[in-house]
Amino acid sequence: MHVEQPAMTLVEMLEGNAKAFPSKTAVIYRDAGITYGELNTAVNRLAHTLISLGIRKGDRVGFMLPRTPALVISFLSIAKAQGIAAPINFELFEDKIRSILIRIAPKCLIVHKQFLELAQKSIPEDSKILLILADETGGECYFSFDGMPHRGSLDNLPLTADGNDVVYLNYTSGSTGSAKGAVTTHSNIYWNTAASIKALHLTPDDIHLCMFAPFAHPHEIFARPLYLGGTIVMVDKIYPKSIAEAISKHRVTCMMGLAPLYETLLEMLEHKSYDISSLRIPESGGMFTKTELIERFRQKTGVPILPVWGSTETTGIAIANTPGEPIEHGSAGKACISYEIKIVDEHGEELPDGDIGEMIFKGPAVVSGYYEDSINTAMCLKNGWYYSGDLGRKDGAGNYYFVDRKSGMMKIAGLKVYPLEIELTLMEHPDIKEAAVISVNDKLRGEIPKAFIVAKNGKKLTADEIVDFCKERLPNYKLPRLVQIQESLPKIGSGKINKRILQMEEV
Repeated sequence: MHVEQPAMTLVEMLEGNAKAFPSKTAVIYRDAGITYGELNTAVNRLAHTLISLGIRKGDRVGFMLPRTPALVISFLSIAKAQGIAAPINFELFEDKIRSILIRIAPKCLIVHKQFLELAQKSIPEDSKILLILADETGGECYFSFDGMPHRGSLDNLPLTADGNDVVYLNYTSGSTGSAKGAVTTHSNIYWNTAASIKALHLTPDDIHLCMFAPFAHPHEIFARPLYLGGTIVMVDKIYPKSIAEAISKHRVTCMMGLAPLYETLLEMLEHKSYDISSLRIPESGGMFTKTELIERFRQKTGVPILPVWGSTETTGIAIANTPGEPIEHGSAGKACISYEIKIVDEHGEELPDGDIGEMIFKGPAVVSGYYEDSINTAMCLKNGWYYSGDLGRKDGAGNYYFVDRKSGMMKIAGLKVYPLEIELTLMEHPDIKEAAVISVNDKLRGEIPKAFIVAKNGKKLTADEIVDFCKERLPNYKLPRLVQIQESLPKIGSGKINKRILQMEEV
């Protein structure tokens, strides 16, 4: 772990860039550019308005915004006003949104016009939450409340945020239960950003295609470019064609995506030609990335996909492969500079290299807890260490390997089985597009694996065929005893398969 100078706040980064290079493009959206000078002015205008509406240090300000410049402006405005940004998952039902609003008690809610009706229905009765309406027209952002556009000052605010001030509640996507709001400071964001920039060799000249869900890790849409004075390219819809067009048109150099996104991008590039030669850092996190996919992408584009590992609680990636260095089969890479990592047993004792145990993390980018949730805070954060619930191992060279979620591990007749191993085997089948494996109860063995399968391009598959395929590649006790073929699998906001729903259907 490496710590030197005090952490800069997001506000200091923005104002520094606006002063140093006001004419440099900060954000590109729908072919319209916003300079750092213009971005700072827009942020100031909304920040002054928030303060005039009564927002004070520590007040929560919710937002329901798509992946557009309004999201960046709103987040940074809340930071300038010293409020606490609270992204709301607009894919949830009204009752779930209402429960989040009751929990965080925001003073106001910034809502894009497409989510206005949902927000109005979700706000608790007798609530005094003020709605601010956001809209984009002709590349410019507009905000209004009570039907009137705000006219806040264009000047920087005299308020001075501290690196240890809470800047937002970074909500988990909630695949294993109710979403938890990780209490995230300016310092947490700074140290994660500094670590990822060093690991991935990022520069001020990089152009970032930012595709995170706007309600999950929204700071990662802009934190790295803001730190460097780089440029953000925003796309509101994540389709292979729109991604390829954005990379080609804007000469994108860096992007982050899940493995299936790279699969579909490759499929499209096989049929239509786009110039994506500018891309040098294709980063893959959130799930396992197969070596075969990494190699196929390298053959097509000239650069390999770089697997990484990160989490809400580590404020982003904590393990990463570095450009130009060998990628060990199945490895997420080495520890980033802001983090200490251990592999521990069920008693918290560190395990030797090669042994599988829980990955735990410590460092200035690790959050201190969850908002008004002492139970989960006590369960996951112990003596300064974040217990991730992810099982992994480390080799002698310091590379870390994700094995599976601790909660997903099953014991079949007393033997440990990790669903990911079965899923990766299933994905070797040429006609399988997606696979998810869960545990179901069994009188004889205690537990058995059940596989959910989505076939490629309407291919006809049978359960017997899939089991026979696995028999040639897995020991008998790891075979999926039950196979269910479906048209699709449920997903959470980040795009990962929602196994909780699959598990609930088995109860």
